[in-house]
Amino acid sequence: MNTDNRLLRFILTSPWSLCIFLVIPALTIMSVKFHVRLPVANPVQLLTGNNICFAFFAAVRAVWYIFRMKSAIRYPRSSGRPDDSVALRIPQSAAQQILNNNGYTFSPDGSYGEKKDFGYLGSTLFYIGLFVLLSVGIWDNLHQFSGTLLDGMGPATKLSRIQSYKRTNKGLFSAKLDSLPQLIITRQTFPGDNLPKGATDVSLLSEDGKEQKRILIPGHPIRYGDFDISMTRLVFEPHIVIKTKDGKMLFDERVQLDPLVEKRGVYSFYGVFQGYGIGGGVYYNPEKSNLMVVVSRGDKKEVTEMVFQVDQQIAQGEFLISCAKMGQWSELHVLNRRHKGLLLLGGIIMAFGLLARIVIRPRRVWLEGAADGCMVWSSRKETVKGLLLGDEG
Repeated sequence: MNTDNRLLRFILTSPWSLCIFLVIPALTIMSVKFHVRLPVANPVQLLTGNNICFAFFAAVRAVWYIFRMKSAIRYPRSSGRPDDSVALRIPQSAAQQILNNNGYTFSPDGSYGEKKDFGYLGSTLFYIGLFVLLSVGIWDNLHQFSGTLLDGMGPATKLSRIQSYKRTNKGLFSAKLDSLPQLIITRQTFPGDNLPKGATDVSLLSEDGKEQKRILIPGHPIRYGDFDISMTRLVFEPHIVIKTKDGKMLFDERVQLDPLVEKRGVYSFYGVFQGYGIGGGVYYNPEKSNLMVVVSRGDKKEVTEMVFQVDQQIAQGEFLISCAKMGQWSELHVLNRRHKGLLLLGGIIMAFGLLARIVIRPRRVWLEGAADGCMVWSSRKETVKGLLLGDEG
């Protein structure tokens, strides 16, 4: 195949063609980070399609580089020639003979030659690693399942039921959930010095009746078959009721409380709410079941502290404040495990190949006859120096 064709060079060897496949990932990052709206209905599918094309492109290049590995001439002769040339007082045939003795192989007309280098192997490894990285990532994305649920102490929850999850993210061929167990929360540990985000003790019941007792700690997922099960945080949901003293309802909803990065006094959880003409926040100390409700109306702010009791109602300023009930949940995350080992392997092969290509540059030379000798262009100064020494001799 003639690799001197400009289109074929762009497809098979040019590094600039890789940039085409970076446009859609860059736009996707901008849409997520800077909320730039993309003119497509499903950016995730667009990104997956882009990566599939990128993987095919990497595979074609890897095969091409492997196919050319044993060839005497591996680089396209019409590209990469330096602008500067050196005039020699020896004929082209003599210069070619000197270079042949130094390991260079020339084209049939003797105008172009190159010496085999490990940098070419680096390019080959780069595209092999890139293909492994992309193909494994695509496979994992197409088969991925990620689900988030809120669960508390009580009856068993079937993780195999899609209805158990509050949020899900599924690939086109998402993994089946049949192998997942039933989960029973047996204990919830509040955040403390040893467990900054708390912990959850669970029992996992498989279909054959076997039980596993495990502790879920944020940042430390447990394995179950092809899935990882983890806890992200404890969540409290007090049902706050706020009304005026004459009975006008201002707020009657649940408020989700999330862990504070740093405690405010004795309170370790906090959430905000917005009602009819009012706003504010709720602080909670789970160890003592203490609530602090802050209600703002215009420039006025009322602060109420209470111990959670279903029938307790506190009069504070112009408001009557109560907590009708309290939900105590563990936020759990179920994820189909990715092939991290293969991804790491692909990344290592790709990085090693790229490093080899950067460090080891091609050894290429162009010769052209002249009236009193020949002209030489070389990618390496050492080659020209060697020819000059041969010229002087």
